[in-house]
Amino acid sequence: LREMPKATSHDDPRLPEVGRYNGGQKILFMVLLASMGLLLLSGIVIWRSYFSAYFPIGVIRLAAVVHALAAFVLVCSIIGHVYAAIFWVTGSMGAMTRGFVTPGWAWRHHRAWFRENIRAANPRTRAD
Repeated sequence: LREMPKATSHDDPRLPEVGRYNGGQKILFMVLLASMGLLLLSGIVIWRSYFSAYFPIGVIRLAAVVHALAAFVLVCSIIGHVYAAIFWVTGSMGAMTRGFVTPGWAWRHHRAWFRENIRAANPRTRAD
């Protein structure tokens, strides 16, 4: 998160090396996970045919607002993710549709992950 200004200005050479998932991907995962958890919990509270008798009307109304806000955050996060994949990070859409990335793309965007995979693919034998 400290390097967010460099990432948004495409100052790639000054960014720290990242592994398989960068900071934005990790934040997106946590936001989606929290949104889905809130949707599940608030959905149970507002599910009238089964659970409405267990909660007072104030809690049901609050759960309805939480449900709507969590859904809004979830949809906006997905739209932002699609935008980043198509327009912001060149080559991402092709990687998602083909299932692989070029070595140059991996080196530029996920350098630590690239080095890890190169080491795994080409293990060096020690001359001891």
